[in-house]
Amino acid sequence: MGGISIWTISHLTHDYELQNMNHIVDGKTADMNDELLRSENIVDYATHSVEREITDTRLLRDPAFQRDVARLVDNDFQGAVPGLSLICSYYLYYPSENVSALWKADMDKNGTFTDVRAKARAEGLYSSPRHVKAFSYMTEQGQAAWLAPYYSEALQRYIISYVCPVYKQGVMVAILGIDLDFESFMRDIYGDEPPEGDHGMMILSDASGKMTYSPEDPQGVRLEDLDIHLESSADEVKVAGMTDAKMISYQWKGKDSIAAVTSLRNNMNLMDLRNVRQIYSRTHKALMQMGIGLILVCLIVSLLPVFMINRLSIRLQKVIGAAKSVEAGRFDIDLHDTHQDDIGELSRNFQSMVQKVAASQQNLQYVSRHDPLTGILNRMGLDHAIQTWLLRHPNEPGALISIDIDAFKFINDLHGHLAGDEALRTLARKLRAAFGENHIIGRNGGDEFAIFMKNATPEEVLDKIKSFSAQPKYFCFGGETHDFSVSIGYALYTGADMTLSKLFHQADAALYAVKLRGRNHYRCYEETMEKLNRTSLGFNLETIASNLPTALLVCEAAPRGRILFVNKTMLELFECQNVNEFMNFTQGIQENIICGCDRERVKEMVHQQLANAESGKERSVIYCIHTLKGNTKRVYSIWRLADNANYGKVFYASLVEHRLIEKDVVHDIGENS
Repeated sequence: MGGISIWTISHLTHDYELQNMNHIVDGKTADMNDELLRSENIVDYATHSVEREITDTRLLRDPAFQRDVARLVDNDFQGAVPGLSLICSYYLYYPSENVSALWKADMDKNGTFTDVRAKARAEGLYSSPRHVKAFSYMTEQGQAAWLAPYYSEALQRYIISYVCPVYKQGVMVAILGIDLDFESFMRDIYGDEPPEGDHGMMILSDASGKMTYSPEDPQGVRLEDLDIHLESSADEVKVAGMTDAKMISYQWKGKDSIAAVTSLRNNMNLMDLRNVRQIYSRTHKALMQMGIGLILVCLIVSLLPVFMINRLSIRLQKVIGAAKSVEAGRFDIDLHDTHQDDIGELSRNFQSMVQKVAASQQNLQYVSRHDPLTGILNRMGLDHAIQTWLLRHPNEPGALISIDIDAFKFINDLHGHLAGDEALRTLARKLRAAFGENHIIGRNGGDEFAIFMKNATPEEVLDKIKSFSAQPKYFCFGGETHDFSVSIGYALYTGADMTLSKLFHQADAALYAVKLRGRNHYRCYEETMEKLNRTSLGFNLETIASNLPTALLVCEAAPRGRILFVNKTMLELFECQNVNEFMNFTQGIQENIICGCDRERVKEMVHQQLANAESGKERSVIYCIHTLKGNTKRVYSIWRLADNANYGKVFYASLVEHRLIEKDVVHDIGENS
């Protein structure tokens, strides 16, 4: 009996009540902060996407570029918003251009996001996110932040906003943000509990602890108007929000009261306010009841150990079962233990920990299955998405399409890897625009992309591929527009006997068949493609061009002629270490590789070939060159005029030192027979 009395009294002391108050606000704060953090992560992820896209602020003047970025941001939000019930609006705004590129909102509060700008234009109105407070804060502060609650006329509800700026060259070029339904946010805090009861009062306040918000008063009410007066200082409120060791003093209806305080991520406070006398009265009442209870305990003392052990065992078994579920990868557990003892605290902490682990796992799963450069699925994500669909729809028609950029290494070598990255991002955007979000789109690796068309007949697949292949394709980099082409191979899904690996193999075989026929085309898989000779794969353009003993030059068909390509032997001929050194030495102009005394003769040869305008004809010429190290060399060169799909008419030229060839070679300009 003495042991039971000590146990009972120790759990009804003033210190225990204070701990209980802290537990209540900590639990609710953890849930709400998790919701706020996931909202911030969505905006931060979309912000990083915009930062990567805007390589030059001048791009923002291009409406097409603005639309592309808006679609990219919209896709980022669409993939994450359904998991967060409080989000009611998201947007992208260009302050320097005063253009609202994206604004979608759940106007009907049914989880469906509509284009607010399009709806307004249809009604003859001008509409952009009129979050005056949000954009004003961005202009003044220039950093990501949560805004205080306010009423949005456009959304017709009270909201809290998280906004994040994008800077380029020290100038704010874009603002991204989301709005959360503030009334739903408060309902999640208060639940079905009345704002005031035997336990005290749950308060959502501002950072100062002087203003309170509730579902009935979302615009906020001063606590003084509710006869609740803060006696602690504002600094004490701030400190209390960061630690469990500090309580805040209030006068509530003329009675001394205390509040446990925690800070939310949006600079608001959550408080559990209780009357001090009420806390002690609960203890005194419990002690009186304990006296009566001791008499009853004497009667059932022999049964109590069995009952307690059995009850504790059941609750512990629930925790153990939940732990086994987590070990098996199932995170949808619900312990729901409200007991204010060690097992109850263990259950609640374990539940909170599992929820955080589940949220982290979802974020990790998203990152592991998406390509960071383009934002679409990576190979792991592709395999998972396609395999999942095939298992669920084994008899539905479909097709796997394999696409890669023609001469992608040439783009990297000529313009640099940053230009190659932009080409990959551009192709990813075009694929999403052409095939839509209903199909599975991903980057297979390098410059190869894959699309799985779901529920698509062979005719629908062919029509879609024809349309995409015919579209002009170009990317913008360094203020210039560069064309590129793609090769497409595809295989039809014929039923449950078709494995994913076989489907990828067939699409790859069809893609290779296109490349053997000259690229920039499309083909469907046929069994005859299995017999194609692939030995040429070991001797690609890069390998051949690097190992030929003849120097190679490709330039525009003009007297001066911009240099488009040189091989390794050409660099060695001019005694250069790399392409950048060669291009700096020649200024990227064909005429500059020739000594001044021979330029007129070479110009005459160029003019003659251009005048004839007959592609495929060769002409030879001997002239002198100066190398980077100041040496003079005499070379024998053969020039051919040809048409190129990307650059129009170009010259292909081979150069070899004159000392290495026969002495009786004709030195004058002449047609090579």
